[in-house]
Amino acid sequence: MKRTSIILIVALCLALASALPALAAADMGAALDYLQTQQNADGGFGSGFSPESTVGSTSDVLLAIIAGGGDPTSFAQNGDTPVTYLAGQAGAVTTSGDLAKLILAAVAAGENPREFGGVDSVAKLEGTIGADGRIGTANDTFVSHLLGVLALASVRRPIPDAAISHIEEAQQENGGWAWDGTAETAADTNTTAFAVQALAAAGQAGDSEAIAQAIEYYRGIQNEDGGWPYQNPSDFGTDTDANSTALAIQAILAAGQDPADWTAASGQGPVAALEAFQNESGAFAWQAAMPDDNLLATVQALPALAGETLPLATMAVGAAAATPAAPETIPETGGPALGLALPLVLSGLALAAGGWALRRRQ
Repeated sequence: MKRTSIILIVALCLALASALPALAAADMGAALDYLQTQQNADGGFGSGFSPESTVGSTSDVLLAIIAGGGDPTSFAQNGDTPVTYLAGQAGAVTTSGDLAKLILAAVAAGENPREFGGVDSVAKLEGTIGADGRIGTANDTFVSHLLGVLALASVRRPIPDAAISHIEEAQQENGGWAWDGTAETAADTNTTAFAVQALAAAGQAGDSEAIAQAIEYYRGIQNEDGGWPYQNPSDFGTDTDANSTALAIQAILAAGQDPADWTAASGQGPVAALEAFQNESGAFAWQAAMPDDNLLATVQALPALAGETLPLATMAVGAAAATPAAPETIPETGGPALGLALPLVLSGLALAAGGWALRRRQ
């Protein structure tokens, strides 16, 4: 009887281990330790482009911490954590992109975004949905729309059919999407990853026409080392970078595929290609030619290596108690729309033009 019990316990442990989402042998603990060194005194995080804490960047880091198995409460500066920073900033958020990131991070942390920071961020986000299904203020990009769909999925709110059509209609002939949602701008791997995750979160199957075409786009431009560049072709080069490879892995997972099946001509797959960017510090470099520790690359690598896609978690929050006032916007010439999109989605292109901007903050 005792021997039988032991066998059953061992079998159960093996079954649970095989169900774990982690894809790689990357040192998650070291990566989390590195992130702690980048935290600001207010509990938040900068983008890598600028040291000041922002809602978007702090939300991204919080998602990475949770995906990587870290405890957000252990990331504390004089009692301020990423969660308390975001709660304190919730009332000041005006763009849909930041609202969406805030909602995704709050839900992942177990916080109700209808009450987080004393603000109903869900109602604010839904207040930016236009009659054409576009989610966003005048200062938001197509990427903000994709994040908005993911945020609505995370709180189990209705996603308008027109919002999905808006994504499908922006898909280019090669299967990818551009950051601005137009056909005039070349598609990129980063935006395409958010589009695939948004469509999957909205209920589309991995073999749906739009997602299947996106997967073919990724197959067509995968590098021999198993990773991906920001764009291909590109005037800025097509070397593999950690950010784009991480997001491509998330797209593959969202499509219901196994990255292990994406072995390139070199015999190396996407996960190994991404792992190769981890430095001794625990941080990830952006590209082999720029081996310095890179905050944004580390933030994007953790969820992918943990086998996670957006949204990390979902929560039923119900309908809003009252119709919210329209969110404030600032003049279109103000520039925050690009400020929101560039740190996360356009990282590859921006870094190619000026990689020094994302080197480790001293």
